[in-house]
Amino acid sequence: MTERRKLKVFFLEDNPDDVELELHELRRGGFDVTSEVARNRKEFLEKLTDLDADIIIADYALPDITGIEAIHICQEKNIDAPIIFITGVGDELLAVESLREGAIDYILKKNIIGLPGRVSRVLEIWADRKAKEQADAERQRLQELLFQAQKIESIGRLAGGIAHDFNNILTGILGFTHLCLEDMPPGSQDYGRMRTIITLCERGADLTRQLLIFSRRMPMEPKRIDLNFFIEETMHFIRPMVEESVEIKLNLQKGIPEIKVDAGHLTQVLMNLAVNARDAMKNVGVLEFRTETYHLPEDFPVMSQDAKKRDYVCLSVSDTGRGIPEEDIPKIFDPFFTTKEVGKGTGLGLAIVYSVVNTHEGWIDVNSKLGEGTTFKIYLPAIQPELSEISAPAGEAEREKIMISRRDETILIVEDDDTLRTLCATTPNRLGYNVLSARDGEEALEIYRNEAKKIDLIISDMVMPKKSGMEVFNELKAINPDIKFIIVTGYGICEQIEHIPAEMNAVITKPYEIHKMAHLIREILDKEGSRKLRIVK
Repeated sequence: MTERRKLKVFFLEDNPDDVELELHELRRGGFDVTSEVARNRKEFLEKLTDLDADIIIADYALPDITGIEAIHICQEKNIDAPIIFITGVGDELLAVESLREGAIDYILKKNIIGLPGRVSRVLEIWADRKAKEQADAERQRLQELLFQAQKIESIGRLAGGIAHDFNNILTGILGFTHLCLEDMPPGSQDYGRMRTIITLCERGADLTRQLLIFSRRMPMEPKRIDLNFFIEETMHFIRPMVEESVEIKLNLQKGIPEIKVDAGHLTQVLMNLAVNARDAMKNVGVLEFRTETYHLPEDFPVMSQDAKKRDYVCLSVSDTGRGIPEEDIPKIFDPFFTTKEVGKGTGLGLAIVYSVVNTHEGWIDVNSKLGEGTTFKIYLPAIQPELSEISAPAGEAEREKIMISRRDETILIVEDDDTLRTLCATTPNRLGYNVLSARDGEEALEIYRNEAKKIDLIISDMVMPKKSGMEVFNELKAINPDIKFIIVTGYGICEQIEHIPAEMNAVITKPYEIHKMAHLIREILDKEGSRKLRIVK
């Protein structure tokens, strides 16, 4: 015996005999029907509130409501059910009007015997329509995600290119400043000014690292930092991002322990939270950064016993904005989730914040109420004071490092930027090396073919016209398998490292300090036999 198809019907009909006749035909046609009936406008509106129906069968004209009105009411209330009109009197014009207004079918009461077949057909049409709507909505959602991903990829490529060019500039400034320091007595006024230039270059290098992080060309580089000092320095970047009408407050607890984090990643966290706060406050309000030491309570869930023995540093970022709806809080760290208008946000800001904090073995708490603002609390593991590193004093130590033993060896510098080529040649010259220079890869190959016996080491930029540094290395290695080669890059190395052959001696990233390059040159020239790729950042 064929199983009867369950069907929930909502009738808009003032004649109970017609309802019974329609129920009879549906049951005779194989449906297991449950029904609800509204006999007038009032009942119709009341029962729509909790409507649970597969289909609505409505008389075309009741004394106080028409079928067309019923369709409009259902549309306004987003009722998700197909509507069939049934009428005792009708013509083709009424049928066309009904379908145009949103009915799925139109049946004359004299043809009621065909109701089961018409209902089956309507349900199939409705199911196909809903499936198509869902597919279209999913397609639209995927297209929007693709657009966002492409936009982010394009911006990332742009950011990576800007970072590369800026790294070249910083390398020149940093290098020539170090050379000037070599000729100055440490106590002079100009020496202090040069040290300030170096500090500013290092800040600029942090900016390029942020761009490279965004373009996914920079691996994470955790280092010890004083969070209070770091926040104060980061305000130089955050202040221009918010309107002057936003008051920034720093409430930083003195004596908090150091933490070990990637400075670029942490800067991005602060910037993302600041931008979200600015938007939530509509450029008017108070943005507060607070720090304090935090020790896990014994009953703290999930964390390991080792974690409970550690102190944490709590960084709070609070705003006086509109707050986050309670139902949205569990979703705010989901990628691409955003409450901002299309084009106003990518939905990645808080996802990046969560990822960075989680990578650093920390966690985030969020406290927010509508109309009362939002507070993000970020907890990061503190470094034990007894394990803190002691930094060598700047200045004189660097001067000693650069005084490397001088030998009569020849280095070929390959660099398309005139300023950097001059800098790269100046440092080895001052250390007693013979230096040859090439403007591009093809010129480097020509020089090497003519001077191969006297060239001991090649230092080449990665990205150049005509031939890249990698192409130069591969062609020279074919000529001399024992070639000694350092490649220099203004990009991060996380995307490139897998393409760098192990036979390469070293990779050094821009901007670099000249004493690092001097030590690397000496180390590679002194090394004999087996190679191991060195990465110098």
